[in-house]
Amino acid sequence: MERTKKPDFTNGKVLKNLIFFAIPMAIAALLQMLFNAADVAIVGQFGGSEYQAAVGATSSTVHIIVNLFMGVAIGANVAMANAVGAKDEPRQQKVVHSSIALALVSGFIILFAGWFLSRPILSAIKTPSEIIDYSVVYMQIYFLGAPAMMVYNFGASVQRGVGETKKPVYYLLVAGILNVLINAVTVIFLHLHVIGVALGTTVSQYLAAAWLLFDLFKAKDGSNFSPKKLRFHAKETKTILVIGLPMGLSSCCFSLANLLVQSSVNAYGELAIAGNTVASNLGQIGDAFASSVEKSVVTIVGQNMGAKKPERLHRIIGAGLVACATCQTVLGTLLFLFGNYICMIYNADPVVIEWALKRLGMIETLHILTCGMYIFGGALRGMGYSFFPMFINLFFSCICRILYLVFIYAAMPVQTIQAVYLVYPVTWILASAFQALFYFVCVRKEKRAHAYHSAFQNYV
Repeated sequence: MERTKKPDFTNGKVLKNLIFFAIPMAIAALLQMLFNAADVAIVGQFGGSEYQAAVGATSSTVHIIVNLFMGVAIGANVAMANAVGAKDEPRQQKVVHSSIALALVSGFIILFAGWFLSRPILSAIKTPSEIIDYSVVYMQIYFLGAPAMMVYNFGASVQRGVGETKKPVYYLLVAGILNVLINAVTVIFLHLHVIGVALGTTVSQYLAAAWLLFDLFKAKDGSNFSPKKLRFHAKETKTILVIGLPMGLSSCCFSLANLLVQSSVNAYGELAIAGNTVASNLGQIGDAFASSVEKSVVTIVGQNMGAKKPERLHRIIGAGLVACATCQTVLGTLLFLFGNYICMIYNADPVVIEWALKRLGMIETLHILTCGMYIFGGALRGMGYSFFPMFINLFFSCICRILYLVFIYAAMPVQTIQAVYLVYPVTWILASAFQALFYFVCVRKEKRAHAYHSAFQNYV
């Protein structure tokens, strides 16, 4: 398979380039989301609500363990984009091998942490006793695929840094089909329920990771991978961690708050957990689109910063906001009008659907409110300012949500699940506003530094 020509994002029309760059990533994100969606839908339709609730109850716990290292993968994306923008192929090689080394180490850390911490965390968030054993089994098998998951995500970040977004789609398309086939056989015919869907996800992750590594091994440019060169290069590893760790930590904090939300939802019982699982899976579609546009902004901003072109940043932000808002508006409208029918794909139980619609109405149909948070935060990371977005996400997506649930929600005379969900749109608005404010401050600083540099060069 020939490698596609890598686009140059330092010139040309921004919106067109961003859309064509984001579309394959959105497809890849949707296919990756299919791993969990297929688990939830198949086990719900052919296993039962208790198995669907068992899988859904693990999502926040999985995210809190995984997201730290998934965020670090964004650092690999920015480091590679900067090296590509500067046309520095030796540095690109160092980024590739440092990234894969980080992926392997982080993957095994996640494997052991997930295996041993599954039950303690699920018990701490009051997972109902009738489903906790199923949830633990699902998580432990799922985490066996952690090394492959990390290799795929770090490798895909490297490929996005050089402008390649189509290859990850191919990997996940085949892996996603395999996942559905394994789920169908193990759940429908072998009645393995949570064990079957976890096995499908794990096997599929290894297929995607192996194919990605093989493609990097064949690469003829700076993204070429050789096992003999696998090592940590100090400067590149530091760059990846400095940029990626803040995002990983903010994602962990985000997941920690979601863990508390999951605990609040668990109090409403098994059917509420199943409904919450269905709705949150639909919400992941919006996250997939927004995250893909965000990653496009990170890459394009990173290349332009590497090429010393900060004057293009506003155009990139504008294009990102237009693309993100359009996707979220279309999806929100579809869920508002047809959410009842879409939920039936996952579970035909009318009580489960009723619980799902409560979350859809408060969260998933309002995903347009996340656009500023994603796009301005992505631009800041592409510029190399990762710590402030981390603090913003930490404060609004974690601390504020926890304070709300512990003090405001707990003090309400009448508690409803809608009151739990209200915390999401409010914190999205606040986080977006502060990300935007800091972005404009940083852009002014970068333009001023660029003007000084240009004046010095002209003088010399």
